[in-house]
Amino acid sequence: MLRSLLPSTAVLCLLACSTAPGPVPSEPAPVEVHSLRGEGLGTTWSVLWTGSAPEDAVQEAVVTALSEVDAAMSTWRDDSELAHIRAAEGPVAVSWETRHVVQAALDIARDSGGAFDPTVQPLVELWGFHGKVPDTVPTEAEVDAVREAMGWAKVQVSATSVDSGGTALDLSAIAKGWAVDRVAFALAGEGAANFLVEVGGETRASGEGARGPWTVGVERPKVGSAPGSDLYAAVRPFDGAVATSGNYRSRVVIDGQSFGHTLDPRVGRPTDNAVRSATVIAPDCLTADGLATALMVMGEEGLTLVEARPGVEALLLLDEDGELAERTSTGFARFRVAE
Repeated sequence: MLRSLLPSTAVLCLLACSTAPGPVPSEPAPVEVHSLRGEGLGTTWSVLWTGSAPEDAVQEAVVTALSEVDAAMSTWRDDSELAHIRAAEGPVAVSWETRHVVQAALDIARDSGGAFDPTVQPLVELWGFHGKVPDTVPTEAEVDAVREAMGWAKVQVSATSVDSGGTALDLSAIAKGWAVDRVAFALAGEGAANFLVEVGGETRASGEGARGPWTVGVERPKVGSAPGSDLYAAVRPFDGAVATSGNYRSRVVIDGQSFGHTLDPRVGRPTDNAVRSATVIAPDCLTADGLATALMVMGEEGLTLVEARPGVEALLLLDEDGELAERTSTGFARFRVAE
């Protein structure tokens, strides 16, 4: 299964949406919405779709897509392509999709100035977010030693291969978004033109549901809240994707101090900013997933990165003196559902 290094905040898929005002000559025939749920990649998935695509074909398409992503990019399987890359001293020939996801991760790492880094795993382990929680806060010397083993710029992608450059290359912070995209491609291949895909909280929409554009809820970043229990906003991604990263559920306590799981690879320590969650809307979920992680580290500075990418918008929820505040990119309002 894929391990999520930076667990994304769950988003709630909503069927409800507004309709145009005014009288209609007759009541339209109801649109049947089909649904399936399951487990994969160490998390849960769900799909909603309309049309005649049969459930058994959709089920098989989803399971196959997720299994192929797992076989390529799992950090837990010894036989995955990612495992072979990590174990090798030099380039390893891999599938086009693994090369595609690695290159996307490197692009975001470059554009974010290293705020996003797919080689961050040693740092995650040092701070106790994977494995044993340390008894004392890591020292600067320990952090520096771990950072020597990191570095996204060490990773190289060619037309046929990937070379990890001796790093513990890990795609967990972006591969779930790619899994959503793969499921979306699979559903389209089955003839489901109108669908909403969700894998571990990340979503991608196409077409419309029973009553108009698919609607997705964004959680209020509240410590102790159950997933989906308290929504801050609702958005319509239209033919696009939504990914949210949060910093209020996964935490560790070291020597009496509480640390959120979002780590800044540039300094080797948990972030010390006001960001509680970052939601990104993008044409594809691969991009949305990676950028949401980067924005958790970059904060408001990251909105410049968002503005530079066509079709990408973002919502940051911040803690300002104990009160929740928001910052958005200039075009985010177009996707927001009025309260």
